[in-house]
Amino acid sequence: MNDHENKDEAATPAERGERIGAALEAEAAARAAEAATPAGEARDRKAHRGIAIAAVAFAVLLIGAGVAYSVLAPAAEDKSIEVTGTDAVHSTEGPAENNSDTGDGNGGNAATTPAPDFTMTTSEGKTLHLSDFKGRPVLLNFWASWCGPCKSEMPAIQAAWEQSGQDVDFVIVNMTDMGGESEEAAKAFLAEGGYTFPAYFDAGNSAATAFGVTSIPQTYLIDAEGNIIGACMGAMDESVIAQGIAMLKGEATTAQ
Repeated sequence: MNDHENKDEAATPAERGERIGAALEAEAAARAAEAATPAGEARDRKAHRGIAIAAVAFAVLLIGAGVAYSVLAPAAEDKSIEVTGTDAVHSTEGPAENNSDTGDGNGGNAATTPAPDFTMTTSEGKTLHLSDFKGRPVLLNFWASWCGPCKSEMPAIQAAWEQSGQDVDFVIVNMTDMGGESEEAAKAFLAEGGYTFPAYFDAGNSAATAFGVTSIPQTYLIDAEGNIIGACMGAMDESVIAQGIAMLKGEATTAQ
C-alpha cells in the first residue's frame, strides 16, 4: 500500500471530499484551457452537436411512445359523445361562428366550430375534400388497422352505416403513414372483416394536420352546414354511435 492510499484511509470524510473537489476543479480548469484552443473549440462544437442530436432523437422516441400508448391503451371507461364548442379542434382558420338554436341537431345554443377542410383519397385513388360532403351530416372517424380500440368499434360502425348511411355520410378515414400504417394493411383489414362502409385514406397527413390527430380512434359529428357539433375521443360502442347519429339527424340536441 503506497503513501497516497495510507493518507486516503487516514483522512476524514470531509478531507476526502475536499481533495475530490479540488481534483474536479483542476480537471475542469484543464478542460477549459483546452477548449480555448482552436482544436478544443472544434471538439467542443462536435460534442454539442452530438448532444443535440441525441436529445432530438430521445424527444422523438418519447413522442412516439406517447402516441402509441394513447392509441393502444384499452378504453376501459365508458365513452360518450360530447357536445363541442369553439375548442373542438385547434383550427387556424379564424374565430368560430356562434350559431344560435336552429333545431337541427346543433346542440341548442352551443357555439359550434367549422370543421377544418382536408384532402383524402378513395380506395380507387380519387381525391376528395371533407368539404365535398357539405350539405349532409357527417360522422367522421379516424382509425388505423394496428389500433386495438379502433378495431373494436368497427363492427358497430358497420352496423350503424348499414342502418343510417342513407341519412348520414360516414367518412371513415384511415391514418395512412401514421405509426407504420399503410393503405395495403388497411384494405386487408377491411376486406378480412367484411367492412363495406366508405373508407378513405389520409396518405398525405392532411386530415391529421387539420384536426391535430395525435391519438386514435377519434370521431367527430359534423352537421350539414359543416360545423362540428360533437366528438368522441376513444372507442365507441353501439349506444354511443346511436347517440351521435341521433344528434346528426336532429333527434337529440344534448349528450349525456
